[in-house]
Amino acid sequence: MTVIRSVIVVDDFLKDPNILRNAALAQNYPKLDTPQVYPGRDSEFRQVINGFDQKICELIGEPVVPVMTSSHQRFRLALEGEKGTDSVHIDNVHWTVILYLTLPEHCQGGTHLYHHIETGTDRAPYNSHELAELGFQSQEEFLDGVINANTNDSSKWEEIMTIPMRFNRLLIIKPQQYHDAGISFGDTPENGRLVYVSAYNYPNAPRMANPS
Repeated sequence: MTVIRSVIVVDDFLKDPNILRNAALAQNYPKLDTPQVYPGRDSEFRQVINGFDQKICELIGEPVVPVMTSSHQRFRLALEGEKGTDSVHIDNVHWTVILYLTLPEHCQGGTHLYHHIETGTDRAPYNSHELAELGFQSQEEFLDGVINANTNDSSKWEEIMTIPMRFNRLLIIKPQQYHDAGISFGDTPENGRLVYVSAYNYPNAPRMANPS
């Protein structure tokens, strides 16, 4: 039997998370001219954490390499009313990493995982065989027909799990699972949804077909 690890949660990840939180609060979060798929805004600058990549490899149990997406190594702030263009989605990487930096008294919601009702699946196909079993000829056809067509239609999805937001909780997910970012809240960086985001791929492996 092949075991596929898809969700890894580590609590109390940083010895002193307030150091990173203070760095996040010192950043600017510029609004962009075009809407983004995700809710909120990324920090203006990246934040490198010494030893972070190696620790992610250890937790996953396999070698992975950083993917320099526009959001990699950035903080993300999502205040009440801020929404992205997409709700339920998948990511164009092999692993997505989220470190929650919202203080305990302000934490709300979390990351939601979903079941797609029509196809009966909890994730996108990993290979051409799985695509064919669902009646699709390509990843692009699947993305258009399942993800893009249904992303904002709640009647197409059933929530199957919530990973609750918790201060200094590290979440590592295989993001071909259908998921969303949860609710945006707060009216300042101090009480809003504040996370640190990074992304990883297996070395020399092709990326998935849908950008995030």
